[in-house]
Amino acid sequence: MATLNDRVEHPDILARVMPAEEAVKLVSPRGTLAISGFTKAGEPKAFLPALARHFAAHAPDARIALLSGASLAEEVEAPLAPFIGKRGPYMSSAASRLLIEKERMEFADIHLSQFARNLVYGFYGDVDTAVVEVSRVRRDGSVVLTSSVGISAEALHCAKQIVLEVNTAAPDYTGFHDIVVPPVHPHVGWPIPITNVGDRVGTPYVRIDPSKVVAVVESKVPDYPVSFKETSPVDRQIAANVVEYLECCRTTYGWGKRIPPLQSGVGNIANAVIGQLYDSPFTRLRFWTEVFQDGMMRFVEDDAKFEAASATAISLSAAGRREFDRLAARCRDRLVLRPMWLSNHAELVTRLFVVAMNTPLEVDIYGHANSTHVDGSRLMNGLGGSGDFLRNAYLSVVHTPSVRKLRDGRTVSCVMPVVGHIDHTEHDIKCIVTEQGYALNTEIRSARYRALDIIDSCAHPYFRPLLKEYLSFSREGWSEGDKRKGLEGWWDEYHAACRGFPATGGED
Repeated sequence: MATLNDRVEHPDILARVMPAEEAVKLVSPRGTLAISGFTKAGEPKAFLPALARHFAAHAPDARIALLSGASLAEEVEAPLAPFIGKRGPYMSSAASRLLIEKERMEFADIHLSQFARNLVYGFYGDVDTAVVEVSRVRRDGSVVLTSSVGISAEALHCAKQIVLEVNTAAPDYTGFHDIVVPPVHPHVGWPIPITNVGDRVGTPYVRIDPSKVVAVVESKVPDYPVSFKETSPVDRQIAANVVEYLECCRTTYGWGKRIPPLQSGVGNIANAVIGQLYDSPFTRLRFWTEVFQDGMMRFVEDDAKFEAASATAISLSAAGRREFDRLAARCRDRLVLRPMWLSNHAELVTRLFVVAMNTPLEVDIYGHANSTHVDGSRLMNGLGGSGDFLRNAYLSVVHTPSVRKLRDGRTVSCVMPVVGHIDHTEHDIKCIVTEQGYALNTEIRSARYRALDIIDSCAHPYFRPLLKEYLSFSREGWSEGDKRKGLEGWWDEYHAACRGFPATGGED
C-alpha cells in the first residue's frame, strides 16, 4: 500500500493532512457539498461516514445539500442520509429513498449530461465544499482522480473550499482520465474534437487552486464491490434476443462485422448482454458508456474482440476488481475515464452512432418506458444517464423481463397497458426486448399496430389476451356487454390474473 508521502507531491497541500474527524468540522451543517462518486466508485469513503458521526454528535439538525455524479455505496450514503436536506441528481440508496418518500429529503432527478454543466452555470447556487477522492496530488497541485470522474472536476472548479481524500489503497490512476470542464456563457464552447471512442482531448489530471485546499484526509478503503445475482435463464434469453436484433441490424444496415459503439446500463441483464456479445460474430467492439463493468473485463485481453472503451466510472464486483488489478496496464491503454457531461453528451452520442441499451422497470404497449417509479409513485432510483443515451442514440434498446415477481407473491407483467410513470417516451425507443422476443419502432406504423407487435413479441403469453382486450377497449370504446365491467373492472381482472399467475417471475 502506498503512503501519503508517496501520493502527495505538493508540499503545501501535504502540510494540510489531518484526521477526518477534524476535517469534517470545516463543513457547515447547512452547506452544499459537491462530491466525487459514481455507481459505488470513487466516493469519499472516509470523510462522509466521519461527517455523519460528527453531525449525529454535534449538529443533529444538520441539513446539507449533497450533489454527486450518481449513486454512492450504501455504506457511505446511509449513515449520512438523515442529515441530507437536498439530494441530486441520482440515488439508489434505500436509506435516502425512505426519507424522500417521507418528504424529509428533497430529490431532483436530472439528466446526468446536464447536471454538471448546470453546476458550473450556477443553477444550484454556491458550492461551499468539494470533497473529492484522488489517487495522487501532483507537484503543481493538480490532482489525479480515482475510479470515477462524474462531477469531480466541476466540483473542484466551483467550490469555495476543497477537501482532498487521498486513497492510498487505490491504484495510481495516472493516465486513465481525460478531463475537460464545460464552458460557461458568454464564453463560446469549442466543438469537442472526439471522433473515435479512444480519443483524448483534455488533461489526465484536474487543475485546482491549491490555496482552496483546507484539508487532506487519508483513506485506506477500496471501492465497495458491486453485487450481482447469478445470471438467470431469463437474463440469458434476453441477452440472446438483443444480440439477434443487432445481428439483424448488421445485415439490414450494412454494418459488416463492425458494430457501432455500445452503451450499456448497469445490472444483471446488462452484463448478460455484454457476455453474449463476446460470443457473437462482432469483433473489435467499442464501448461509449457511463460505467465500465464486470462483463467488459473479459474483452480487455482479447485484441480481436475489443478496441477501446470510454466511461465515467469503473464499477466492479470483487472478482472484477481482482481482474482489473491484474490487467491495469492494458486497461490504461484501452479505457478513458471522462467527466459525465462528456460521457453522456448528446451530440457525441449522436456523432458516434452509439447503440444504447438500458433496463427499465416496465414498458407499455405504446412503447413508453418507466425506469424510476414502482406503481407510478414509489421512487426506486433516479433516471441516471438512460435518458441522455436513449434520446440521442443511433439505436435505442430497452430490455426487461416480461414479468417480475413481487415480494407479496404476485407476478406482474412488465409489459403494461400504460406505464404509471413515463421516463422515456415512445419517440425515444427503437426496440423493446424481453425474453419472449423483440419489437421494433423503426418503421412508419400506427400506434395500434406497434402495440399489437409489442404484445405479441414481448409480453408473456399469459398476459397477452388481457393486454389485447385493453387495446381493443382503448381503440373502439366499451361495448354494451363490457360497460358493466368498465376500466376499473379490467384492472380488477388484471390484478386477479397476477395473483393466479402459474409460473415464477423475477424478483422485484
